Amino acid sequence: MKPDASATRARIVVAARDEFSVHGLAGARVDRIAAAAKASKERLYAYFGDKEALFRAVVEDGFARFIDEVPFAVDDLGGYAAREYLHLAAHPEEHRLLLWTQLQGGMATSGTDDIHSVIAERHRAVADAQRDGLISDAFTVEDLITMMFGITSAWMTAPSRDCEPADDAEIQRRASKIEAAVRRLCAP
Repeated sequence: MKPDASATRARIVVAARDEFSVHGLAGARVDRIAAAAKASKERLYAYFGDKEALFRAVVEDGFARFIDEVPFAVDDLGGYAAREYLHLAAHPEEHRLLLWTQLQGGMATSGTDDIHSVIAERHRAVADAQRDGLISDAFTVEDLITMMFGITSAWMTAPSRDCEPADDAEIQRRASKIEAAVRRLCAP
């Protein structure tokens, strides 16, 4: 790809992330994405084919950044959960995209082999740690990882009396509570 084409594609992904995080796949509009990216709808379709493929590209891009920025550590799942929360608190659009992806069901990540392989690798690591007695085996791997994500995202999805965003001190306090809760959940 020419440098200009690469820059245009990157602008489209950024604009699409913003649009999809607010409106989801069904509510997002290609014309708004193209306008925000300063690109034509034809260019968008040339790069991505259709809106669903663009949504998958946005999900894959966010997942790749998440993997780079939030190191997974099977020997410290509490610390990992805290880092996951801190990342999502700093990038609320990524959490909203996760929620929209879940609402879309399997379609949103179909064909995303990289995502599936990373998830499978992490599941194997947790299963191995359970087998070795390093992590509680009171729950299946799927249940444990699901509960960890529930703990991690609780403050972002639970109803709140306070409509103001949390300040840095509150975010750090929450991360500490998440770390402690996941450590207790995983304790052998």
